Amino acid sequence: MVIPFSSSMTTTSVPAGNSGVDQDSRNQMTPSLYTIPKDYPDLGKMQADYKENRAKMQLSGTQGTAGSVTSFAAGSSLPSPSSVSEKKSWCRRVAPCLAFLVAFSTAMALLLVWSEDADRRRKAFNINMTKEYVHSVPMDNSELVTYIREVHLLPTTHQDPLNSTQTEEEKYLSNLFPGKRNGIYLEYINRVGAISTTTWLESNMNWRGVLVLTDPRSFFEAHRSTRNTKTRVLHACLSTDKDTKEITYHQEPEVQVTKLGEGPNSLVSPDESLPPTRLKCFPLYSVLLAYNCTNLDYLSLDSLDAQDVQVLDTIPREMPRISVLSIQWSPHHNEVETKHLIQKLTERRYKHFHTTETGKMIFLYNRLLKI
Repeated sequence: MVIPFSSSMTTTSVPAGNSGVDQDSRNQMTPSLYTIPKDYPDLGKMQADYKENRAKMQLSGTQGTAGSVTSFAAGSSLPSPSSVSEKKSWCRRVAPCLAFLVAFSTAMALLLVWSEDADRRRKAFNINMTKEYVHSVPMDNSELVTYIREVHLLPTTHQDPLNSTQTEEEKYLSNLFPGKRNGIYLEYINRVGAISTTTWLESNMNWRGVLVLTDPRSFFEAHRSTRNTKTRVLHACLSTDKDTKEITYHQEPEVQVTKLGEGPNSLVSPDESLPPTRLKCFPLYSVLLAYNCTNLDYLSLDSLDAQDVQVLDTIPREMPRISVLSIQWSPHHNEVETKHLIQKLTERRYKHFHTTETGKMIFLYNRLLKI
């Protein structure tokens, strides 16, 4: 170890020419040159203090240098406990707000995606509802006949009593067929609020047949009624040509006109909000084959749509007869249209025999006419 030279050190010169000085006296002169000053720091004590201070700084989590001065870096100081506490409290206040914003943003994004998907599906549904599907298969196709018989022709459940009030048409039939029992009919009702003209015949004369209904509520009511166990109800429409179709059915409620003094003098349609439904249309001949009967004692077409008369054009010429034919004919039809209908049925060997007060035109097969 090199000991620095200090100005406080004293030196003793050896006189020249005094070489005869003995070795002991020379050794007493030179040690003053290497003597450590009394005010020089103690190196051992400094090293011990350094180690002690470093151990204290490691325990407190900080770094420092020898001495009492400590720091994180040059020119910086340790954060105070109060500032750390303020930061923690600020984080606790902000964290719930951030969590709410994240949850709200996620929910809104999912809602936006769902609304776009729902709008797309609604448009696709509306497009599908406007399409008309046609299945060009023969009317006597065995698969079609089996499909109608097994899927669509349903028996009644006998849950509600049957209204057996005799209608004008049934009175006419009872006079035309006095005492006739076990007759067979097919009744087609294509308007809301129409009254069936076969309930009395079933209750009192044990008639049976097929009741075809287009209105869903009327179909459910008929399905729950107590009709003949051999009677079947069908929720469908009769095709105006020889093809089986699937169409969009717009329910048209029966229009009522209020009388003066009982309310506003206007047309009342209480069920204007009825949604459209998909409906299958089967040829009349296919329905009769599914019911295993082509001979009818009574066929009723109760519809305000003039095109429903074209149902008769789908019946093959070689088909056995229909004894009595009843057609709902609107008074809005002019005389030319009425004459055209009568002439058309005359060509099929039917003669106009009677018109009821409810506007139904009754035709008889010519073999029953008393000429």
